[in-house]
This record gives sequence, C-alpha cells and structure tokens, in this order.
Amino acid sequence: MALGLAAAALGQADEPAKPLVATTPRVPAVGIVLPAAARTQLRAHTDALGQAIDALARQHADTPPLLRHLPDVQVYHKAVDWALNHRIFFKPSELKTAEELLVAGSERAMQLASGKTPWTRATGLVVRGYVSRLDDSVQPYGLVIPQSVSTDPWRKRRLDVWLHGRDNKLSELKFIQQRRTSAGQFTPPDTIVLHPYGRFCNAFKFAGEVDVLEALAHAKKQYPVDNNRVSIRGFSMGGGGCWHLGAHLAGDWVAVAPGAGFAES
Repeated sequence: MALGLAAAALGQADEPAKPLVATTPRVPAVGIVLPAAARTQLRAHTDALGQAIDALARQHADTPPLLRHLPDVQVYHKAVDWALNHRIFFKPSELKTAEELLVAGSERAMQLASGKTPWTRATGLVVRGYVSRLDDSVQPYGLVIPQSVSTDPWRKRRLDVWLHGRDNKLSELKFIQQRRTSAGQFTPPDTIVLHPYGRFCNAFKFAGEVDVLEALAHAKKQYPVDNNRVSIRGFSMGGGGCWHLGAHLAGDWVAVAPGAGFAES
C-alpha cells in the first residue's frame, strides 16, 4: 500500500500545474487608442526633443560638468516616448500632460545648450534624472527642495525619502507630472523630500530597491544632505517598501516610518 501511495504521488508530481488565470494580463495595462492626428503631432514633438538631446550629447561630449545633467532632460523625452511606444496613455487628458512635459524638457534642453542648468538651484518641486548602473537606463525622481536652500545653500539638511503607494497606471508620464505639480503627503519644514519612482509598482524591491538607493545617492551629490538625518517613509505599498528597506538596510536610516504597509512578502 505504501508503494502504491508513493507511486501515485510521483504520478501527480509529473502533472503540470494548472494556471491561476487563463492569460497573464499586461502590467501596466494597455491604454487607450489616441486619435491619429494627435498621435502624429505628439510623435513629431517627441522626436524633435530626442534630436535636441542627441545634439546636446555631441555638444557637451568633452564637457562632463554639463553632460552629467543630460538625464535631467532625457527623463522628459523618455516619459512621452515610452507612453507612445507602449500604449500607456490611459485617459485623453494625458495628451496635454505629454505636451507639457515636452515643453518642460525642451526648455531644459535650450538652457543646457547655453551652458546653463537653473533647475539644479531651484527650490520647490524639482524633477531630476540619473543613469542607472543596472541597465544604463535613464530614471526619474522628484524632489521637494525647501526655500531655505536658496539663502543658505551649504548647510546640510535632513532628507526624507517618501515611497508612493500602488498605482497600476503610474507610468513615468504620470509620475513626472505628479512630481511637477504636487509636493505630496509629507513636507516637513526645512527638509529635502525625495520621491523615487521605484521602477513602477514592485513594492520597491528588486530593481525598485536599487532605484531608491541610486536616486538617493544622486541627490546626495547634488544637494546638502545630512547623512545622519536620512529617514524613509511611505504608505500602503510604500509602507511595504519601508519595511523591506528598513530591515534590509537598517543602518542607512535615522528613522523608518511605514504606514499601512505589508511585511509578509
């Protein structure tokens, strides 16, 4: 009887597991179909910014102090280019968002062509970009820079990382627009707040974890950050990311404040 049960168990092990769903949905979901004329116009504007970026790369090839700011322009182009290429526009109003990002990116391109980078000294809401060591891709992040930096730029300040909650439609297009228009849920006085994208919605694990660390490292090179006063906070999925990064890199944070975050996965 024991041999029979063992044989039956082995037979069951050979059977393929049944899929939980008939087909795996794409993440992010497939977006809306854009009107042909609007798409053509947006494609032309996007390509124009891409050409300006290529020209900047050639112009500043021998000027590293300026070339290092090229990702601050590239993030705007990439956000719209990927939305077009991968069909991740989810509502008609995002067409206007895309045009606004292209205008902002083009303005930075013109400034960089003149050897100027005024956004690096701006206060308030600031979008920055860096090149990831994982895959050489350009990744965005947002900052809230306190007004006091404009009058006292050398004093080192507290920095709080804020991890966003889940949003299965949080494209780079939407993320950058949020970081241009909203300071977020937590803005303590005289504090730099860093908003990493986290490479979409993976609870800031895997490539998302690396994104948090790379964005933080990039920000520390650009702004007066007190390494002894760096905290990490977040809510929902961002709270889960807090538990993960807080446990994984406990020595990096003066405080970890997860809100409604899962810790079991």
